[in-house]
Amino acid sequence: MSNQDAATSSKRQRPPDDDGEHDDNAPPQDFALDPAAFGSDEQDLDAAAESNQSGLVETTRPQLDNASLKNTDVQPLPDWVYDQIRSPPTEQLTLDDPHDRLSVNVFLATSNAAGITYDAVRDAIVMCYPDSKMLTYSQVKRLVEKLSGVVEVMNDMCVDSCCAFTGPYRDLEVCPFCGKERYKPQTAGRGSKTRKAWKQFPTILLAPQLQALRRSKESSYLKDYRVRCTEAIFKEYHDHSEKISPYKDFVDGEEYLNAVQDGKITPDDTVLMLSMDGAQLYRNKTSDCWLYIWLIMDLDVTARFKKDHVLPGGFIPGPNKPKHVDSFLFPGLYHLSALQNDGLSVWDAGKEKIIVDHPYLHLVTADGPGMALLSGFVGHHGRLHCRFYCPIVGRHKPGGAHYYPARLKPHDYPLETHEDIKLIDLFSNFDYKQSSSGYLQNLQTVINSPNKTQYEQNRLQTGICKPSIFLGLSQKHMTPVPRLFGGDNMHLPSLNIPDLYIPLWRGAFSCDRTDNKDTWIWAVLKNPAEWKAHGKLVEAATHCIPGSFDRPPRNPAEKISSGYKAWEFLLYFYGLGPCLFYGLLPDQYYDQYCQLVRGIRIILQDVILPQEIQEAFDLLVDASDKFEELYIQRRTDRLHFARASTHGPAHMPWEVTRVGPGISQWVMERTIGNLGEEIRQHSNPYMNMAKRGLRRCQVNALKSMIPDIEPPIRRTPKSMEELGGGYVLKGAIDTAQRRVSEAEAIAIQHYFHSAGVNDRVISLWAVSSRVVRWARLQLPNGQIVRSYWKEEQKSPDKLRISRNVKVHTPNGFCFAEVHFFFIATINNTRTALAVVSFYGAPDDFLLKKSYGMYYSVQRFYGVNVGVINPKSIDSVVMMAPDPRYHLFFQANAENRFYLMERPGLKVLAALNIGLEEGEDEEDN
Repeated sequence: MSNQDAATSSKRQRPPDDDGEHDDNAPPQDFALDPAAFGSDEQDLDAAAESNQSGLVETTRPQLDNASLKNTDVQPLPDWVYDQIRSPPTEQLTLDDPHDRLSVNVFLATSNAAGITYDAVRDAIVMCYPDSKMLTYSQVKRLVEKLSGVVEVMNDMCVDSCCAFTGPYRDLEVCPFCGKERYKPQTAGRGSKTRKAWKQFPTILLAPQLQALRRSKESSYLKDYRVRCTEAIFKEYHDHSEKISPYKDFVDGEEYLNAVQDGKITPDDTVLMLSMDGAQLYRNKTSDCWLYIWLIMDLDVTARFKKDHVLPGGFIPGPNKPKHVDSFLFPGLYHLSALQNDGLSVWDAGKEKIIVDHPYLHLVTADGPGMALLSGFVGHHGRLHCRFYCPIVGRHKPGGAHYYPARLKPHDYPLETHEDIKLIDLFSNFDYKQSSSGYLQNLQTVINSPNKTQYEQNRLQTGICKPSIFLGLSQKHMTPVPRLFGGDNMHLPSLNIPDLYIPLWRGAFSCDRTDNKDTWIWAVLKNPAEWKAHGKLVEAATHCIPGSFDRPPRNPAEKISSGYKAWEFLLYFYGLGPCLFYGLLPDQYYDQYCQLVRGIRIILQDVILPQEIQEAFDLLVDASDKFEELYIQRRTDRLHFARASTHGPAHMPWEVTRVGPGISQWVMERTIGNLGEEIRQHSNPYMNMAKRGLRRCQVNALKSMIPDIEPPIRRTPKSMEELGGGYVLKGAIDTAQRRVSEAEAIAIQHYFHSAGVNDRVISLWAVSSRVVRWARLQLPNGQIVRSYWKEEQKSPDKLRISRNVKVHTPNGFCFAEVHFFFIATINNTRTALAVVSFYGAPDDFLLKKSYGMYYSVQRFYGVNVGVINPKSIDSVVMMAPDPRYHLFFQANAENRFYLMERPGLKVLAALNIGLEEGEDEEDN
C-alpha cells in the first residue's frame, strides 16, 4: 500500500479512454447481467439450462449497468421525488409552524402505537384548545413523507411469491414458474390500465435517505466519521510504513483502504453494506418473509447499528419461499445503480455546498443459504463449497451426490480423487484478489456451456450456478465479486459450529451402517442422565450471568430443540463450555475444543491486535486439522462430519484484515426483531411490517434533518453523579452515613494514605468509619455495575448478579467483586471510589490447558479487600461457582468460581443486545 496521504488517495481517478485496455475485475462483456435471463436459483437451474441449449445466458444488453434516474419506464418516480433527488433543497430543514411541529412531535411520540392513538391524542388537544390546527393522522403522515422525501416503490409479484415482475419479467402476465395470473380479473378488459395485480411488494428508495444524512450540520459531522478515520489510518501508514494499531472497524480493512487509494471511494461518497435474511413472524404459524437492509458504513459503530440509522431497503412477502430472489432485489439495485451512474446531488450542511455522491457498495452479507442465492455459488454441499471462493475441493461418498469439505483423504477411499489438502498451504497460496479474476474466468466457462450436460459439468468444476446480480452494478463503485460477499460472525460461530459439535458429543449425529456409535469416545453426553446433569449445570449459572449479557442460555437438555437462540449458543458454547466440558471430554478432544473457542473469541473482540490475527489463524487451522484427525479419522463413512463450519473459521482471521472486525448478521436479526414487534395488523402482517419499515425510514430521515425534532428521552435517576468519560454513579444511596466493616475500613484508610491524605484526617475518620454508600455505576459501554450491598437483599431467583467486574491496573487486568461505591473528599476534591474484594489468581494449569478459556479463581469476599477508582472498571463479567474444579483437584478447591466475559461488547451494545429490560432502573 502506498504511503500517500488520504487527501491525495481519495481523489476520484479519471476513467481511462476506450483504448482497448481491459480491467481484470470487470465482468465478461458477452453475457447479460440480468439474472432472469440466466435462470432462477439453484433448484431451477436444470430447467433453465434445458430451455437455453445454445447458451445459458442471452447476449442481451444488461439493464442494471445502464440504469438511470431518467429512465422512468423501468422505475417511475413521482415528479416531486424525482425533482428533490436531482435538485435537493440547499438549506437546513425547519419546521416553524407550531401546529405542524406539534403534530409531528405527537406522531413521533406515538410511533409504536396504532393510528387511533394519535387520533385520540389529537381529539383531546382539540377539545381543550378548539383553535388548534393540529393535523389529522392522514395529514401528518403525508407531511412526514413530504418533509423526508422517503417513499416506497411498489412492484407486482407472483401471488405465490415465486418471482417479481421486474427486469426481464416486467411485461409477463403469468408467473414463469407456477403459471398463475399476475392480474386480478377485471370487467374493464384485459388491456385496461385499471388492472390490479394480485400481490405487490415494496422497495424503499435510498436516495432521499442519503440526502437527509447531510442536511443538518450535526448529521453531516456524524457521517464524516469514515473520512476522519481514513485520514488517521493513512497517516499511520505514512509514519510507520505498516499497520501497528489494532483493527477496530471496516476502515482498517485492506479492501476499503485499497478502494480509497485507487480513487474508487471519495470523501463525498457513501459506503454501503447490504444485508439480507429471512424471518418467521409467528412461532406456530407459517409466516416466512424476507427483507434486506442498508447499513451506512460512514457512521461510527456506536451509531451505525442503531435502528435510527439502519435503513430497511425492501420486503418480500411470504409465506412461500421466493424462487427467484434476484427479481425482488432488482428495483433496489436498479435505483442504486442509477445513483452510481448519474451521481446523487446532496446538499452538505457542514460544507454548505452541493456535493456529488456515488454510493459505493462495499459488502453484501447473508447466512449460508442466503449467500448462495446472492452470489450464484452452489452452496455448502457443492464440490467447491466455500463462500469465499477459495480452492478447497470437497469429497463425496460412493454413490452420493453431496460433497463434504474433508481435507484428509480417507483410507481405502474407493474413488480416484485428490490427495490430502493442507489448510496452511491452501491459505498460503490463496489470494483474495486473484479469486475475482479466477471467478470471472470460471463464470465465463459456465455461461458458455453449450448444453445442459456440459453446464452441469462446468457447474460441478467451478462451483458457480449463475452470474450474481451484483455483476450488473458499476464495477467502479463496488467491491469486485466475489470479494463483495463478506463473512458472517453471527451464524458461523453462534449456530453452525455448536450445531456440529453438540450433536456429536450427544451421540445424536447421523451414523452410517458401517460405523458404530459405541466407538465414538467423544460422545460423552450420549447417556440421557449425563445430558440432563450437564443441562442443570448450565441452568445453575443463570443467576450469575449479568443482566447486561442479555438472554442467559437455558437448560440445553430441555430447550435446545425449542428455539435455542444464537445468543444463547454463544454464551453456552464459548462462555460456560470451557469449564463445564473440562474432564468430561477426553483430553485431546477438550484441547481441540478450547483451541476453537480461543480462536473464535479473538475474532469476536471489538478491538483485535495484528498479532492476535496470527494467533487466531494458527489456533483455528490447528483446530480444523484436529477435528478431522479426531472425529473423522480418515473414514469414508464419517465424511458427513465435515461441514463448512469446520473449514470456514480459518477464513475469519484474514477476513478481519480484509474487511475489519464485526461483520455479521446481528444487526439484521435485531432489525427483524424490532420491526416484527411493531406489527399491529395481524391479518396482513407482511405489508404491515413493510409499512412500519417505511415509516421508520421517514422518521429517521426527519431526525437527521432536524436533530432536535425529538428530544432524547432520558430517565434521570433521583440520585446521579457524573464522573466523566461516560462513568456515572447512580442510586440507590444511603439516607445517612453507615458504618463499614473492619476490613472495608482498613482498605479505605490504606487508600487515603496512598492518596496523601493527612494522618490526622484519617485518624478522625477511622473513629466513625462511616460513609454514604452508592449502589450502582454506569460504564461507558452501557453496562451497569451493581453492588453486593444491594444485590444481597434480593431473592436469588430474581437476581442476575452484576457486581463482578474486570479492572485494569498498571500491571494488567484483575477481577473483583464490588461491595459498594462512595464519594470522599480527598485534598479538597470530591472523589468517587469503589470498595471491592479481589479474586485470587487463576489456576495456571487450567489456564494453559484451555488456552486461557477456563479461568478458575478463588473468591475472597471480605478478605482481600481494596479500594479502587471506579474509572478503572472496564466491564461487568460473570463469576459463577465452579462445579468441575473440586472433581479433579484437592488444594484450593473451596470457594471456586469461573469467569465468563461478554463477547463482542461494543458492537452488540450498539444494537442494545444485552441491555435487558429494567437494566437501568433504580434499586428500591
